[in-house]
Amino acid sequence: MTGRTEIRVREIRRRTRRYRRRRENRELFSLTAFGLFLLAGISVLLHGVQAPGVSAVAEGYGSVLLREDAGAYIVVGIAAFVVGVTLTVICIRLKKKKTNRTEDVGESEEQT
Repeated sequence: MTGRTEIRVREIRRRTRRYRRRRENRELFSLTAFGLFLLAGISVLLHGVQAPGVSAVAEGYGSVLLREDAGAYIVVGIAAFVVGVTLTVICIRLKKKKTNRTEDVGESEEQT
């Protein structure tokens, strides 16, 4: 390759890395905003589910859950678990994708 071609190739690679970083930052921001939105939603649900007098119970909290309004707590707990697992899987996949790309870029730069 000539000197001009090498310069162009380096510039293309630099711009590609910059665009990828921007995209990954947007994805990370979106996931963070989604997580905060879910946290706020769960807290609103729990606030609406709270019954007066529950905090005054001196017995174990598990026995209080077995009374009449336990369904909402169970649904919120299962939903929070599913959302946590989903976000974890998404983040792991994004990280694997990122490491694969950086390895590919490193190998292609070594070949030139």
